[in-house]
Amino acid sequence: MGRTVVVLGGGISGLAASYHLSRAPCPPKVMLGGSWLRTLEARGSVLSEELFQKEAEKAAATQLGLKEPPSHCLVHLHKNCIPQYTLGHWQKLESATQFLAAQKLPLTLAGASYEGVAVNDCIESGRQAAARVLGTEPNS
Repeated sequence: MGRTVVVLGGGISGLAASYHLSRAPCPPKVMLGGSWLRTLEARGSVLSEELFQKEAEKAAATQLGLKEPPSHCLVHLHKNCIPQYTLGHWQKLESATQFLAAQKLPLTLAGASYEGVAVNDCIESGRQAAARVLGTEPNS
């Protein structure tokens, strides 16, 4: 079977993940999550492997025309594995950054929780944090 990826509720990080998943020499993969998952949780839905498989098959059929059910299906639930920034995130981050500077605290914020969830964002965040700690300008 060819490489197929379906991403629901993935946003930019989902697009990056789908790119990497689509290049893997494996069977099709479906990623479900984000606001879709939060909506199910808010409704009190039971998050079962059967539910995820049914929704993945529905997405593959609707979005890609893959009507035939898969011969094998592995379901893994990784909750809270990709940060989802909430409304006001950037203002809170700026406030925290200003507080740390004003208090001259020896703390630097870096990683996916702050300024981007993609791998390249995390690398850049770490690079800039290291430059701040060392008192140097990060190279562009």
